[in-house]
Amino acid sequence: MEISKYISKIFIVFLFFIFTLQAKAIMIIKHNLTASENENSLSYEYAILKLILDKSKERYGEYQLVKSIKMSQTRAFHELSKVDSEVNVIASMTSIERENKSSPIRICLFKGLLGVRIPIVLNSEKERIEKIKTYSDLKKLKVGQVFDWPDKKILEANKMSVIKTTVYTGLFPMLVLKRFDIFPLGALEVYQIEKEHEAKYKLNVIENWAIAYPTGYYFFVNQKNKILEERLNYGFMNAIKDGSFDEIFNKYNSNFLKIANLENRKIFKLKNPILPKTTVFKDKNIWHPLIMKEFSEF
Repeated sequence: MEISKYISKIFIVFLFFIFTLQAKAIMIIKHNLTASENENSLSYEYAILKLILDKSKERYGEYQLVKSIKMSQTRAFHELSKVDSEVNVIASMTSIERENKSSPIRICLFKGLLGVRIPIVLNSEKERIEKIKTYSDLKKLKVGQVFDWPDKKILEANKMSVIKTTVYTGLFPMLVLKRFDIFPLGALEVYQIEKEHEAKYKLNVIENWAIAYPTGYYFFVNQKNKILEERLNYGFMNAIKDGSFDEIFNKYNSNFLKIANLENRKIFKLKNPILPKTTVFKDKNIWHPLIMKEFSEF
């Protein structure tokens, strides 16, 4: 009888030890943050991910961020769907297909502004392209894109002529060879990217107009990883409530927004047929005022 009680006590102590270890276990999170090849943009995504993980530490515990191997968007989403995945968090533009295969954290990192696309062009072609006034003129331009970017499908659905490549870095020499006329990038990333490649390829940025379509840019996780999904949602909501999300957004993006001068540009609005119907542009805490103004009907 005494031996039985002793064994029971040992078993209880063992269970307590196991539960304590689990409570203190560090959550390992493998990320593949690929907003663009622009290191500045990557740093912003990382800063937001770290912020919302920090804002959820009290409830979910410590964490460690690990950079996954570099991979295309297509492979990253395929990898994310696996049980034993090489990546746990992806940041990307949303689509119906992507939301069917993974779980979005439905708070846009760029407040919808990644859907406002400002073209990079050759210096020698800028004057001609600045004069675009109508949709008819716009559709005469050839657009450079990476084959698996959601933008490609959006542009094609709007009857734009899209020239594709498999790698982002290949777009710049293709532009020099005049394989296409414009390379549109997000309003918050275009200036840094143009600056990095300006001298080598003699590039410039369009000042008078922009293309815009409704979209969200989210963190995505595996549909079965409910704990990570809950943690990111919880941390993001805390960061919105205490103003720290806005603080980091402004730190990284306010200067680019000022340079972009979006309020004084002609905006060519395009339809986005791959946008999930669950996307609603009515929360001022999540979307930029320009996006709410232009796309409130969606």
